[in-house]
Amino acid sequence: MRFLPATVLMVCAASLQADAFAFQSSTSNPLRSSFASTAATTLPRSHPQQLFMSSNTEEISIADIQSELEQVQADFTSKLEACESMAGAEALRVEYLGKKGPVNKSMGYMRSLPNEDKPKLGAVVNSVKDTLETLMAEAKERLEFADIEAEMEAQAIDVTLPGIDPMGNVGRRHPLSMTMDKAIDIFTAIGYDTVTSCEDSPEIETDYYCFEALNCPKDHPARDMQDTFYLTEDRELMLRTHTSAVQIRQLEKRKPPLRIVAPGRVYRRDDIDATHSLMFHQVEILALEKSGELDLGHLKGTVEHFLKEMLGPQIKTRFRGSFFPFTEPSMEVDVFFRGRWMEVLGCGMVDPRVLEKAGIDPEEYSGFAAGFGVERFAMIIHGVSDLREFVKSDVRFLEQFPHFYDDGLESFLRGDEFVKEEDLRTDQLPLELIEDYEDLKTAKYPPREAEAKSEKKEKKKKSAPAPAGPIDVSKLDIRVGVINKVWEHEEADKLYCEEIDLGEEGGPRQIASGLKAHYSLEEMEGRKVLVLANLKSRKLVGFPSHGMVLCASSEDGKVEFVEPPEGAEIGERVMVEGFDGEPATENQVIKKKMLDAIFPDLATDDSGVATYQGKPLSTSAGACTSGIKNSPIA
Repeated sequence: MRFLPATVLMVCAASLQADAFAFQSSTSNPLRSSFASTAATTLPRSHPQQLFMSSNTEEISIADIQSELEQVQADFTSKLEACESMAGAEALRVEYLGKKGPVNKSMGYMRSLPNEDKPKLGAVVNSVKDTLETLMAEAKERLEFADIEAEMEAQAIDVTLPGIDPMGNVGRRHPLSMTMDKAIDIFTAIGYDTVTSCEDSPEIETDYYCFEALNCPKDHPARDMQDTFYLTEDRELMLRTHTSAVQIRQLEKRKPPLRIVAPGRVYRRDDIDATHSLMFHQVEILALEKSGELDLGHLKGTVEHFLKEMLGPQIKTRFRGSFFPFTEPSMEVDVFFRGRWMEVLGCGMVDPRVLEKAGIDPEEYSGFAAGFGVERFAMIIHGVSDLREFVKSDVRFLEQFPHFYDDGLESFLRGDEFVKEEDLRTDQLPLELIEDYEDLKTAKYPPREAEAKSEKKEKKKKSAPAPAGPIDVSKLDIRVGVINKVWEHEEADKLYCEEIDLGEEGGPRQIASGLKAHYSLEEMEGRKVLVLANLKSRKLVGFPSHGMVLCASSEDGKVEFVEPPEGAEIGERVMVEGFDGEPATENQVIKKKMLDAIFPDLATDDSGVATYQGKPLSTSAGACTSGIKNSPIA
């Protein structure tokens, strides 16, 4: 007689037990409870890490199933945190919570458990399922915002670019802006500084700066002509009636000699009609020198020069005596234009009492001032008969004017600096004084090296514009900075992008430089450098760069930083002995081509000291140096 192995008998017994349990379940036999008790709370198990719907005979418990579901939850959470898109999260949801996922598959054990254990399995599965669905909802909300932000970034539009439509209409500047720009350029070309900041040229002004400091006390009848909009009951704050208040602020802030041009909006309570408005624009100038250096002849020559530049070299002018409380003597100026005389501006020598109010000794300094309305000039130049047309924003009206007063649209769109074909202005003083436009065409200029000597010659007092100040290294605002961070330009192989701290309130600047071939990233970070700070921000291959790092370069192509001495403070201005003027504005540096005039005289000497015309560039801690000797600086 042959006996079956013990393992076979065990399999057969297990099979008979399962069949008996299934039979009792299907027939609702009263003996079912006895079979259920023998089944206990264990289920077949295929593998310690894979319980669901197994056919293996190894027994498992509810605790094993719960442990496996907790592992499923942990895996799901880890994968969900790594998801970076809605599509990835949805694929994960289907994998774990779909019909064929491990959570739903675990419910298949429900039919194989006794009634008293079914609630336990259901509670475990539902708890895990609820947790996973909650995590999925939170992740989808997070990823939805991330997808929206990514899409917005990918579709970002630079709203500062000109809107070019198929017809080529890129819009035009307003005629008042063009007229004001032209006037400002005329004065900056002969040495005047522009004052436009909110701090130095506020439109909300005090009674003192608007009237009293200009020799116009509260009981002065001249105030009746400039009735304005008061902002307080005590009439101490108001909308300014003229830009003359800027002159007082500058006299308190700066020491003479000085020349400024102040454009801006002004307000007066007036009835609106074809020639009057409650808001308009003014441009005023002020020039102060040592007493005796500026007189009425210089004022007359400056005004005539301005009017010829604005209205043409053949324009006829006449000066009439007048009264202004802040000038003495005072004059009004008329031009003969298109067949008739028209008043265009007022001017005069600054009243000594105005200088005293500003804390300046009128015995030591004197000068002149002039001012005019921008709207009046725009109406004269363009033949506009109704002032209200300027504020209607009627496209048909605005399309009649050029894009810029110098017609430089194409150069502007290319990013080039526009230069007029017949631009006769220069940063040098002519050998002889200029009296009219024809003299300017034939003017002769000294060699640059003799320019300093020519200034010592006695000045002839003729009716001519006040001469422009010299252009030297003091016009450059060179500051000590430290490179906080540097990285490679994303689109330009030869450029570095640097974050440089100059100690400014607005935070570090971003500057692009072609130093990738000369320094590593590690060599750049933390280094102190010299930065030319009064340069306009411009884009270099899409990167906005504001300023320039100064370096010395040798003939063999080697480039090294010009570095400040140890102990130099961040933000400190670099100076040159004998050149202590105020730095130019960013606009003036570009428009007057100052870099072309100054950089040829910047170089390192045989000791490596950075110099201008042989004099060292210095901070309070000493001279600035470079490792490259006898080489130009750029």
